[in-house]
Amino acid sequence: MQRALLILLIAASYLLFAGGPLWTRLVLWGIAAAAAAVAAAPRALMHFPRRDRSLDTALLALLAGTALQAVPLPAAVVQVLSPGSSLVRTASQFSLGPPAAFSTLSLNPTATLHALSGSALAAVTFWIARASFRSGGTRHFVRLLGAMAGVFTAQAFVLRTAFPGLLMGVVRPETRSANPMGAFLNRNHFAAWMLMAAATVAGYLVAHIHIHPGYRGRRATAIKQFLISGAMMSTLSLMLAVLGVLSTLSRSALIGFAGAALTAGWIARDRLRTERTAVPRAFVSVGVLLLIAIGVLNVEAWAVRLQQSVGLAGGDAFDRLTIWRESWPMVRDFPLLGTGFGAYGDAMAYYQQSRFWVGSMQAWAFFNNAHSQYVQLLAEGGIVLFTCAGLAAVAFARLALQAIRADKGETYWIRLGAAAALVGVAVQGLWEVPLLMPANAILAGALAGLVLHQRQPVDSRGHAHPVD
Repeated sequence: MQRALLILLIAASYLLFAGGPLWTRLVLWGIAAAAAAVAAAPRALMHFPRRDRSLDTALLALLAGTALQAVPLPAAVVQVLSPGSSLVRTASQFSLGPPAAFSTLSLNPTATLHALSGSALAAVTFWIARASFRSGGTRHFVRLLGAMAGVFTAQAFVLRTAFPGLLMGVVRPETRSANPMGAFLNRNHFAAWMLMAAATVAGYLVAHIHIHPGYRGRRATAIKQFLISGAMMSTLSLMLAVLGVLSTLSRSALIGFAGAALTAGWIARDRLRTERTAVPRAFVSVGVLLLIAIGVLNVEAWAVRLQQSVGLAGGDAFDRLTIWRESWPMVRDFPLLGTGFGAYGDAMAYYQQSRFWVGSMQAWAFFNNAHSQYVQLLAEGGIVLFTCAGLAAVAFARLALQAIRADKGETYWIRLGAAAALVGVAVQGLWEVPLLMPANAILAGALAGLVLHQRQPVDSRGHAHPVD
């Protein structure tokens, strides 16, 4: 029961259209509340280890700042904190009568509250996972995560073939530019989910091989051990997840995979020398060979995608540098607390200068997101909330390195895989906004808890004691 609700939350966040529709948030919050009350228990959940206080404080500050963006404040205060707000509102809203006495920092407070619900879900998932894994169960969790990744990838292939253009085979997206893959409207977001799952499962497989002595014997014995254990199913799931990422032709996810592999290799370099094992190197080699094979089989498609990413392709293509350049005036006019989370599109309707005709849509392109997690965070959150997020990231990185290096057991490889997964999606975030979708944010929160959890010590009588 301790991890069942956590798995249910991750699965539901994916299956319910990646948490995009607002009605799905009610279901997800219901599961999260049950997990907090039953799985982790309120007392364990609210026990913030002293070691993690800097991270928890930064997360709470980020959530509080997001909530502040949607709170009505005196119009004079809003004008001081966000000098561009009155100009953008005047240009985008038609209103008769005197100006309102109160306003919000966010240009779209409703969208900001929706974004807050997704961010809070990710933070609560992190706290639930950190508390739940104190009593173990990490390997079982990762095996189930791998199984989900394999099933979801197979489902995505079937639905994309049988019902092209439909989300989960049942919903036709309102946006003509949508390119549904699995539960996501955007194939890059689907690739991000699979990237995180694949890297974590790879870490579990390394741990599995280290745990079982059968792999260190004769080749026939090793093969038999592989066939009779759960490793075979996890390996198939890993291969499907990787294939799912590659099938999206997502450049950002491909670079994220490279970042995850390099990070894992750098962190594990001392342990690799000590144990003199070639298993992690073998996984990296297989991954590289698979990437090369897929790339060779679809050279033309990859070439077009890479050209589009740097603005070399003609026709209806445009590069991200244009979007980032035209986002800068927005950052300048909303310096402290931004336009409000979820309000990037509202502001960009005023700031966008370039016009691009997209033939496949038969419409002019509108920049509804920054195509960079960090540019969008700076534009929507301003310096204050960007700093809070940066402090949280730095605190997590420091704590993650400490937790991984302090782990002398085989859980080390699972922590390392989860940490590499988070680095991979962070690298992908340079060119995409994968964590805007609740399904990705919730999975990232669960993996963060997996990395930082502290096993609860047990005394000679079998009683568990809290860790501080």
